[in-house]
Amino acid sequence: MDLFKNVGIPILFKDDLEVILYHPEFYSLEKSNNLFDKINKQTSWKRDKIKMYGNYFPVPRDTAWYGEKSYTYSNIYNAPSPWTETLKIIKEDVEVKCSSKFNSLLLNRYQTGNDKVDWHSDDEPELDKNSLIASLSLGSDRDFLIREKGTSGNNIKQTLQNGSLLIMNPPTQELWEHSIPKRKNAGTRINLTFRNVI
Repeated sequence: MDLFKNVGIPILFKDDLEVILYHPEFYSLEKSNNLFDKINKQTSWKRDKIKMYGNYFPVPRDTAWYGEKSYTYSNIYNAPSPWTETLKIIKEDVEVKCSSKFNSLLLNRYQTGNDKVDWHSDDEPELDKNSLIASLSLGSDRDFLIREKGTSGNNIKQTLQNGSLLIMNPPTQELWEHSIPKRKNAGTRINLTFRNVI
C-alpha cells in the first residue's frame, strides 16, 4: 500500500473537526519490521528514574530524545541526540503525510506488557501548542486510551498496530489526556512521537 494514499480513520472529534486521526497501514508490515530492528539496534536507550513521594522509581519504559532542542518532562531533562539516517527518512515520510514539519522526536520502547505510560497530556511549556503531534508505532500492538481531562471512565480505545500512524491535532493536548496501559503477554513496541519544541 502507498503510504501517502492510505485513508485515516477519525477517532476523536471537536466541533465536527477530526482532532485525532488513525492511519492503520502507514508503513507495510515488511517495512515496519525492518525499521523496528534498525531503531532497536541503533538507539542508545535509557531508563530514567522519576521522584515520587520522596523516592526514586524507574520509568516503566525506555526512552531516547532526538532533534534540535532539549526537552524536559516529569522533571527529566533530555539533551538532543543528532538525527540518524533512519530517523531522518521516517521524519520526512511523516512530514509529508501530516503536511507539517517537526524539529524533535521522543522515542519510547515498551519491552514487555508491563511497560506503560500513565495518563498525561503532551502539554509542557516547551512544546508548540499549535503544532500537531504524530505518533508512529512499530512492533507489538498496544492499546491507546483517550479521555477528557478531569474525567474518569468513558475512555476511547484504539489499538495501535505495527506500522500505524496516529495524528493528534490541536487542541488534543489542551482538552484530552491519553495513556498506554499494561497489556498481558505483549511483546516489544517502539513508539516515535514527532513534535515541535519552541
